[in-house]
Amino acid sequence: MMLHSAQMKIGKPSGATLVTCALLVLLPALAVLQYRWVGQVSTAERERMQRNLRTAAGQFRENFDGEMIRAVLSLQVGPATALEGTSERYTDRYETWLNTSAHPQVVAAVLLVDADAGRLRLRQWNPDTHTFEATDWSAALGDWRARFEQELSDFTAGRPPSRRGPFRGDDSTIVTPLRNLVSPRSPAPVPQTVTPVFGFTIIQLNMAYLREQMLPELAERHFIHADGDVYRVSVTNSDDPSKVLYQSDPGAPVERTNADATAGLLGRVDPAFFFARPPRSGDGDRDQLRGLRPRMDGTPDELRAQEQDSFGRWLLLVQHQSGSLEAAVAAARRRNLGISFGVLLLLTVSIGLLVNTSRRAQRLARQQMEFVAGVSHELRTPVAVIRSASDNLAHGVVTGDRVKSYGQLLQTEAKRLGEMVERVLQYAGIESGLGYTARVALPPSEIIEGAIDSSHPLLETADVQIHREIAADLPQVLGDAAALRSAVQNLIANAVKYGGRDRWVGIRAEHARDRRRSEVRITVSDHGAGIPASELPHIFDPFYRGTDAVERQVHGNGLGLSLVKRIVAAHGGRVSVTTRAGAGSSFTIALPAVPPEARQGAVAELQPVGGSR
Repeated sequence: MMLHSAQMKIGKPSGATLVTCALLVLLPALAVLQYRWVGQVSTAERERMQRNLRTAAGQFRENFDGEMIRAVLSLQVGPATALEGTSERYTDRYETWLNTSAHPQVVAAVLLVDADAGRLRLRQWNPDTHTFEATDWSAALGDWRARFEQELSDFTAGRPPSRRGPFRGDDSTIVTPLRNLVSPRSPAPVPQTVTPVFGFTIIQLNMAYLREQMLPELAERHFIHADGDVYRVSVTNSDDPSKVLYQSDPGAPVERTNADATAGLLGRVDPAFFFARPPRSGDGDRDQLRGLRPRMDGTPDELRAQEQDSFGRWLLLVQHQSGSLEAAVAAARRRNLGISFGVLLLLTVSIGLLVNTSRRAQRLARQQMEFVAGVSHELRTPVAVIRSASDNLAHGVVTGDRVKSYGQLLQTEAKRLGEMVERVLQYAGIESGLGYTARVALPPSEIIEGAIDSSHPLLETADVQIHREIAADLPQVLGDAAALRSAVQNLIANAVKYGGRDRWVGIRAEHARDRRRSEVRITVSDHGAGIPASELPHIFDPFYRGTDAVERQVHGNGLGLSLVKRIVAAHGGRVSVTTRAGAGSSFTIALPAVPPEARQGAVAELQPVGGSR
């Protein structure tokens, strides 16, 4: 026994295949990297937004506190002014503040509480007369009168003033003691002192202006940007969050735990001012700060600064319009992930389409090569027969009765050759988009009988029987007679080629309604072996020929069914096929019926046959 070894040659993959494989490997890696990059970008964006928000809150506090403290320092009354009720120095300070302040309307009145003959008195600054004039105690100040009496008693007894219990409870009032220090006219290491004088300066704030003008302006300047992040801003009482001084939006936070950033307003402690006392260990405010959101975390120095900035007469609360910075960053992260993965998906789909298009192009090129080879083979046979017969006739080899048979042979081969050329030219015209013609109302029976008559030579040669089932009173169809007749003729020719041994072809025509559409269905059937399921998706492709046709060497070029589909589509119809193994196949042409109101012989323009592929 001799053993033969054969080497199997493995072809190299194409460049497109290598590129596709490389991209399929790189795309998952790129997706992972993009996911990480988006996460890092989101983290950096959150940190940036937190820094910017803390900076904006600090700037808001600086602007607000600066304006308020400037007013307090400028309008604080000294001992000389309190004793005399007026002074040029105080008038100069008042007018300077009035002319340089950005919000002078925030101060509604300046009051002075001092003692006259051991009794309290209340006076109000009159900017027109530049003097402090006597006035009545208001209800708010009346609640503090007992405290002022106690302060006067302590002052008279020589006891130092107690600052443990500041004047609180009225947000519209700022109380400061008289300025008992004066600056020397000549340089001196420390300020000179004067004889202490009892009294307090009371600055009453214009709360309406503060709420409707000053705070909205500061909020818009620092937190509301047309081309950037927008925040909700609220200002509440630091002791009672239910007392809301200002809200930029009804959804603005009033609790510290719901805010992205906080800042205390008028919270700087100065021994000269009766503002808020500094927080002590164990205070509830500090305990609340410890319960702030994790996003307020930071270094110990940052936490201490945040705690100091969170105390004051009022509390500034800032929240991103999305509900929180985390929500805003998460939304941006989801959006970035969606865009990036959308691009990757589009790239993946593009690669898939490129691969599919490349394969289709290769398959089409192969089919075209097979078509050229098939057409060449089909043309060679009739040409050779015609040439041989013509040579015999020309040289007198054929005489007598044989001339007639040679003539019939020439006629048959010439007709076969003409049909092949006609079919190729018809397909070329369809593919070039030049298949325009006119259409008229046609009886379906005329189309069927014309196709049978055109197929008569083929039917006689193959000894095929035609079984007709044409319903009566079929509606007319609108189309080109020659094109529709050619489509039915192609189906008949296929049924003859691939039919069974009983040599039977059935043609049925009926009227049907499909989805409220009236149509005529023409079905051509045979009793052949049927069409394999693997070949059904390709039978209407140009140049495609089934395995059985190739093995049996059935004459054809793979254009018949493709022409049928395109002709029917140009008429607004469709082609379908049903098949069973060993029981035959049925091809059905469905054409729209002419409406009853249309007149006989109506002419219309036919769509380009090659327009829909």
